[in-house]
Amino acid sequence: MSQNELNLTTVSKVFVDTSIIVDIDRGKQDVIELCKQLTSSNSAYISTVSVSEILTGSYLRKDHGVAVKKAEKVLRQFRWVSLNGEVAKLVAELNAYLIAKGQSIEYQDVAIAASFLLENGDILLTENKEHFKRLPNLKDKVMTPKEFCQKKKLQ
Repeated sequence: MSQNELNLTTVSKVFVDTSIIVDIDRGKQDVIELCKQLTSSNSAYISTVSVSEILTGSYLRKDHGVAVKKAEKVLRQFRWVSLNGEVAKLVAELNAYLIAKGQSIEYQDVAIAASFLLENGDILLTENKEHFKRLPNLKDKVMTPKEFCQKKKLQ
């Protein structure tokens, strides 16, 4: 196995993007099962940016009382990575890189990527690969849940 190939049996830090939590809310059973496995092994991380995105959506629903409680129950299963000055500095660097290349992405995604990089994440699970793959340090670490499960079965 080359240095760039990832041995998924030794993966210790899997970050989930907001899109993965949305999949859970939509009842995607394969994603729910994968996240259960990751959270039970204490290897599932989430940026507090994703936490705020999910809770914002929950507060906007007509049944916001129920929606917020449901979202909080799901979000508590993950290890939260907070934004700090170090993350903010890397967000600025990554944003400048993307803007200079004419490939900017949403601020929230840049903040999630910065948190992932500073925490030395192994895999970033997302349904939005194209945004995250624009960052050179993420290209080989960004996967959809389906890709993650397929690669894990092959090892």
